[in-house]
Amino acid sequence: MAKNKANKKIILISAVAVLAVVIGILFMTGTVSQIRLKLSPGGKVSEGVLSGVDPDVHIMNVPEGEIRYLINKRIVFEDKYSLGSVMLENPETCLYDIKFVIYRDNGEMIYTSPMIKPGECLEKDKLTEVLDSGEYNCSYSAQAYLNGELQGEVTGVVTVIVG
Repeated sequence: MAKNKANKKIILISAVAVLAVVIGILFMTGTVSQIRLKLSPGGKVSEGVLSGVDPDVHIMNVPEGEIRYLINKRIVFEDKYSLGSVMLENPETCLYDIKFVIYRDNGEMIYTSPMIKPGECLEKDKLTEVLDSGEYNCSYSAQAYLNGELQGEVTGVVTVIVG
């Protein structure tokens, strides 16, 4: 009976040690941050135009075959897990659904928006990848889809700031 207690104690100590090592590895590899980011709620696409934007800025007419949209050129996140001011808008008169993808200057993809249909907008959303605090010069791609097929894209630059 004493031998059983000793064996159980050894097994318990071993299990705790293995768990500590696994948790340590998760922290060191950034996996815990990635899990936390994935579990934090993202933004919601809504119908209409961006609120708080000067009415003259909204795009009212989009010539057939062109891709036009609004995007915030200086996107601010309070911290690496919070919603940031992406401010994406697809004009109602646009023919295409648009998905936005943002890349760091090293080519790392850090954000992918949900598909935004004509007449919809997305004011705030979270990053797709964990970034340390800082200011990042980034490029973006506004990808136009029709019936689920990529029709073309427009690229530009944005600044992403993580507090």
